[in-house]
Amino acid sequence: MSNYVKKIVSDYCVLDTETTGLSAYYDEVIEIGILRVRNGEITDRYEQLIKPENEIDGFITSLTGITNEMVADKPAIEDVKSDVLAFLGSDIIVGHNTSFDVRFLAAGFHEDIANEYMDTMQFARKLYPDLTHHRLSDLSEYLYLTNNEHRALADCVTTEELYEAMKTEMIRKGLGIKDLWQVNASGHKGIDIGAITATTDDIDEDGFFYGRHVVFTGKLERMARKDAMQTVVNLGGILDNSVNKNTNYLILGNNDYNAVLHGEKSSKHKKAEKLKLEGQDIDIIDEFTFYDIINDDQ
Repeated sequence: MSNYVKKIVSDYCVLDTETTGLSAYYDEVIEIGILRVRNGEITDRYEQLIKPENEIDGFITSLTGITNEMVADKPAIEDVKSDVLAFLGSDIIVGHNTSFDVRFLAAGFHEDIANEYMDTMQFARKLYPDLTHHRLSDLSEYLYLTNNEHRALADCVTTEELYEAMKTEMIRKGLGIKDLWQVNASGHKGIDIGAITATTDDIDEDGFFYGRHVVFTGKLERMARKDAMQTVVNLGGILDNSVNKNTNYLILGNNDYNAVLHGEKSSKHKKAEKLKLEGQDIDIIDEFTFYDIINDDQ
């Protein structure tokens, strides 16, 4: 996205949403949390549960603790648009995997979010490359931060602490933005890409799929699956045939993901949900969101 930036700032807003899935096309926001930060200190908070159009799936309730009863009398997302945009103002938005939160707000508000945004996950991947995972929970444990994941405002607090801790670490090490983001076009020969080999030597280590294990399932509407797999490999991803303990992303064809079919989940989908509830670093992505991600990376 053109609004994605990499900066060191003292004034910003931290954003997190809880949703019924990772697709802004098929899923819905059920909670919004925002912190306003001035000079590195939290000065104001916004927190709101949202009533979705469809019922919250049992998996999402297990993950977030948010039930259908909790949101029964809450406003629809359209009804909080003015309050949320006013709270954000013109601030840079900081979050963890922020592009997902921004996409969901844009979809719910039927309006693009004009604010620049940063992603603490990308900062963490650069600053702590030796960590196996860079989820908010992993970084919270590693850096001894406040950790009460899967509720919006609590995750905002952890993200604010993470961003400030990384700023401090960069100062201690004498690092600037340009030191973290250096283009590496070495070819990355160590990546296990299975039977499909990369057709480019210029693989960006900052890419969404770089070093991540990816599984496809279901028929894709816009691309042949082989072409989609080739794209993931060219972005530094690692292909797996089935969902396993190493899988980071399960990408579903739209017919498999569509909310109308919820309750008729494939075995791969069910296994991915089970692994996520057990603490694995795995997410389920629909086809359209996959296209958004690869367009951002390319």
